[in-house]
Amino acid sequence: MTLGDAFNRRKKLAADYATWVGRLQAAGNTRRTFRTATVEGTDAFIPFEGTEKLTTRHYTVDEARAKLAEIMVEDRSLALRISLTNQQARAEVEDLDGNVRSYTVPELLVLKSDIIPKLEQAARAVPLRLDNVSTYESGTDFVKHRAVTKVERKKETFNDKGLKAEEMELLGFDVVETTDYGLPTRSMYNEIDRVQEFLQRVKQAINRANKTELV
Repeated sequence: MTLGDAFNRRKKLAADYATWVGRLQAAGNTRRTFRTATVEGTDAFIPFEGTEKLTTRHYTVDEARAKLAEIMVEDRSLALRISLTNQQARAEVEDLDGNVRSYTVPELLVLKSDIIPKLEQAARAVPLRLDNVSTYESGTDFVKHRAVTKVERKKETFNDKGLKAEEMELLGFDVVETTDYGLPTRSMYNEIDRVQEFLQRVKQAINRANKTELV
């Protein structure tokens, strides 16, 4: 039996355990229900025709408890063997920095479930440089751009005939200058791709490690 087989077997045991817990709960009693005309005298508790229903139990309490104990013994043994094997089973993975390292199964699972999702979250959180803006200065790690908004107000005038006319009067310009330290969009996507490729390598390593025979 390989490590992967053992994981699958424990999943099956967990399902069997839940099933037998239900059977144990159902083994506590049987029930007869019916409708009767009276509960006293010689005709007491005689069912009306067609109203009687009986429930049965398929297993006794002892049978269900014995099966649960059997499942727990096997599950406990497998859990111990998996734990011991996990510390010995190893697989090599190329890290994000290009170095190849050997990991145990618990280390691979931590990478897959905890570390790599955080790496991707950090990659997606990087601020991005705005496109299609009016850049007036740039440096090695920044660009400066400005947004200009015209400020106007409506002005009413009257001509010689007393007719009202409207025109827009320019009051000035509102200017917002921004120093943008964001990274190019392509840089972010490249980093996300690197993290996702690392995740695939880790998943493949887990599959290889799961082929290790149980101790």
